Amino acid sequence: MKKELLDYIDKVGLIGAGHPHSLAHLKTLRWIDQIVDIPVYDSDESKTQYAKEEIGNKIGETYTNLDSLLGRSDVPVVFVCLPNDRAPDVLIKCARAGKHVIVEKPVARSAEAFKRALDAVEDAGLKLTVCFQNRYHPVVQDIFGLIRNGVLGVPMSIEMRMVTSQVRFRDPNHWLFQHDLSGGGILSWLGCHYLDMACYFMQDRVSEVSAILATNSGEPIDVEDTASLSFRFRSGIVGSLHAGYMLPFSGLGYMGPSYDTYIAIRGTKGNVVWKPFESKESSFTVESTIAKWEASPHRVFGYRLPECDAYGGMHGVKFVTDFLNSVVSDTQPAVSGNDMMHVLEVLDAAYESDTTGNRVNI
Repeated sequence: MKKELLDYIDKVGLIGAGHPHSLAHLKTLRWIDQIVDIPVYDSDESKTQYAKEEIGNKIGETYTNLDSLLGRSDVPVVFVCLPNDRAPDVLIKCARAGKHVIVEKPVARSAEAFKRALDAVEDAGLKLTVCFQNRYHPVVQDIFGLIRNGVLGVPMSIEMRMVTSQVRFRDPNHWLFQHDLSGGGILSWLGCHYLDMACYFMQDRVSEVSAILATNSGEPIDVEDTASLSFRFRSGIVGSLHAGYMLPFSGLGYMGPSYDTYIAIRGTKGNVVWKPFESKESSFTVESTIAKWEASPHRVFGYRLPECDAYGGMHGVKFVTDFLNSVVSDTQPAVSGNDMMHVLEVLDAAYESDTTGNRVNI
């Protein structure tokens, strides 16, 4: 079924005001001038009222009944921010109500749980994107361009590290640390961003995964807080990801933690090294032996990002704006549901590998 094209979107609803990133997503919508009304749903009225107090007059009606929000014909797009065990069923309800969707990663506890929701959205002729806004980061865009332009030669490997503040800073009782609700720990919540970036940089899919996972924090949680993955892409490129809630110093909560991060991409002609998201002033280094770089084979690229309290900063605003434009123009979003499906397949393979002790093919 093909949906009727829209001329303009000035209203976006938000479903789930209690998610760790809900307030940041509302700030993103507040940054977008064309958005004049953000109706908000949560079963807990105190959370919708808090959102209204924090965001101000762009928050419109608030609801404790989801059907009341989904029944509004003047709200064509909704932002879904719910626990992983609940999001797929709500996505199906959104599809039945004819809503295009921006949804928080990782969406579901498994690829199987997400598939029925993605099928419902696609069968309804609607668009869905997932919050992998890091693809829009200017560093990511420039590294992507260097790879595509052959500065690194043929890519051979990608190695990544994503270490952040310990579980004790993040409320060990949160649903993120309950397997029945989240489906996984550090890999599911934060490792998914790095797996998506790896697939984006390589323009490839992962075909093979080996993983060792552990819960080493001493906190009363039943998901992994430490993880080591090795994986192979279909093209033969190999990769690794080391992830964990490990840093002993951090602010409280989910929007101001400490990070120790690293991405290195190595090819036959050069390499690039970046430490993502550790400061507002970002930089990365490149070495290349290609002829065009003979006069300066070692280079440093520096960035000063603008102040912006949106989720992901200004590139997060651009991510959401581009999705709204894709709905209006009926074009493919930059991040698709199939991109999320593949990351969930990698996560499923990692959990299976750790359980069985075997390498898992996708």
